[in-house]
Amino acid sequence: MQDQTQTIIGMTKTAKCLLYGTLAIIGLLIGYFFHQLAKWALSLPWIPLEGPLRLVTSFYGSPVKFITALLGLIAGIWFAHSIMKLLLTVQITNDSVALMKGKHVQTIHSEDIALVFIDHKRLVLLGTDGYELAREEIDEKPKNIEQAFKKHHYVWSAEGDPFKDKFRRWVPESPDLSPSAHAILKARQKALKEEETDDIEDFRLELAKIGIVVREEGTRQYWRKAESYPPQENQPSGKIGS
Repeated sequence: MQDQTQTIIGMTKTAKCLLYGTLAIIGLLIGYFFHQLAKWALSLPWIPLEGPLRLVTSFYGSPVKFITALLGLIAGIWFAHSIMKLLLTVQITNDSVALMKGKHVQTIHSEDIALVFIDHKRLVLLGTDGYELAREEIDEKPKNIEQAFKKHHYVWSAEGDPFKDKFRRWVPESPDLSPSAHAILKARQKALKEEETDDIEDFRLELAKIGIVVREEGTRQYWRKAESYPPQENQPSGKIGS
């Protein structure tokens, strides 16, 4: 969805309402007919949670349907909210880029953005100092993302990360990194294995403070030292016009 001033990639307000509405209705219907579904499940040769299902079928009447329908409605809304927390929405204007995921919003000014590209299904905004200002998984066609950023005059890299050949796989106790960097990478490795999303991002920011850029493939971590971009002087930064 786009107008004269902004372009939105990802979940628009209409799509969000549709998601919440659809899952709420599905939850409501499942809840309303849960008594019949439980009776049908008990007719199968084997079913887990047989005890709780028999308990459900022992209750009758409209109040029971009302209660289970209400619980189903709440479950549907909760499920939609859980999905929304995982999806990235990007709002692009000539002046800034806002990345929204759940309640978290990160706004980056255009003058701080040197380059935009896709790397392993992740949207990356590269800063002029060589740091990655954002690296977020995005469920959108790369062509659509490219067109959206180019429309607002951001520099797009069709070749991907200009520093991709400088990343090295992290090896514990490597002499190329300081003890503090190793400590953070070790903690981040654990967070990756345990899928602690917030900690993974926090540790990425901690590494940036000491001049280290990090990315991952699964639970494998790769790092490089931050370098200014573009490397030549008097090159354009995040925008190529207005």
